[in-house]
Amino acid sequence: MNTKSRLKVWVMSYEFQPNIRGGLGVAATHLSKALSKAGVKVTVLCSGSSNRLSVSHPSVNLRVLRFPRNSRYYNRFKKEFKASSVMRAVSSKGYIRPDFVHVHSTDFADTANKAKARFKAPIIYSCHSLASHGIKSTSGKNQTKLFRIAKKIIVPSKYQVRAIKKRYPRMGIRSAVVIPHGVKPIFKKKKGTPKNLLYVGRLISSKGLEPLIRAIALLSRNHSHVRLTIVGSGEPSYQRKLRTLSRRVGAANRIRWVKKRPYAAVQRMYASYGAVIIPSKSESFCLVALEAMANGVPLISTLSGGLKEFVNKQNAQIIRSVDHASIAKAIKSFWKHPALSRKRIIRARSTAARFRWPAIARKYKSLFRKLKRRT
Repeated sequence: MNTKSRLKVWVMSYEFQPNIRGGLGVAATHLSKALSKAGVKVTVLCSGSSNRLSVSHPSVNLRVLRFPRNSRYYNRFKKEFKASSVMRAVSSKGYIRPDFVHVHSTDFADTANKAKARFKAPIIYSCHSLASHGIKSTSGKNQTKLFRIAKKIIVPSKYQVRAIKKRYPRMGIRSAVVIPHGVKPIFKKKKGTPKNLLYVGRLISSKGLEPLIRAIALLSRNHSHVRLTIVGSGEPSYQRKLRTLSRRVGAANRIRWVKKRPYAAVQRMYASYGAVIIPSKSESFCLVALEAMANGVPLISTLSGGLKEFVNKQNAQIIRSVDHASIAKAIKSFWKHPALSRKRIIRARSTAARFRWPAIARKYKSLFRKLKRRT
């Protein structure tokens, strides 16, 4: 293919491998790599872990610029990268004029707008979730700006479209396109026992962790071997609240707390557990659920938010309500019906197969092509 006819995309994401904290970083990394393998020239602008700007070329079509999180490039008060500094740095390293600016993180709102003005390149904003602290928070203001300046808004679920319209009823958002996240399975042999449960995710109230801890306490009265590993991080005050609760309800010796680990390490953990449990009250999509399904690990989950768009009673044990009694009931039902669980694993893998990253990348590439023809 003639290099001049290739799509050229700048990707802006605070998180990018190996600096991955959650689903946003996973999606930004795997999607960018899949697009580059599909022939798209991808330039990634992301945060770095050193005090100096670094440039790498992981593959022929992929270039990654990692910016220090210091005062030269990043404004901690505004929680955003300094547009002028970033653009000067990119220019000094040489750049390929983008056809599109693909933003994953609100930290790049101002930089994306500056790139749009300079290159006349439309902004595509992948909104993975709404700012957790609301519209008036710093990240909320940056997100609102992206909604206003983006040519297209891509969301992982229909639920997320409704959530955006509910929060921004006056903005008249009509440009949202649903493209789900993808998954890259590991396929390690399952070794975990059914009573060894795993939770992976942020430690925030909407994840249903408090009723989950109470459910473990309830189950432990008659099931002495039940164990729960919680992998993730959150505000120190909330982490203390969860640990205090586990002691108060008598579940402290049943729960293992693991601080957030590198993405690859978490992926390797799945095969060691009997089931992944997701007791969430709200999810824009939930990559953890899809990862469990793809890797052949039984899933015990609610149908909250975007989860219900790919999780059902045919491929997972369903938690009907986010309270400790319902969570405990779902876990016991999972234990009681091992044959049904094995059937669900097969169906879950079949479901997850539709969400491989190359297939998701083709959807993005097709959208980029359509938009380019219109400009």
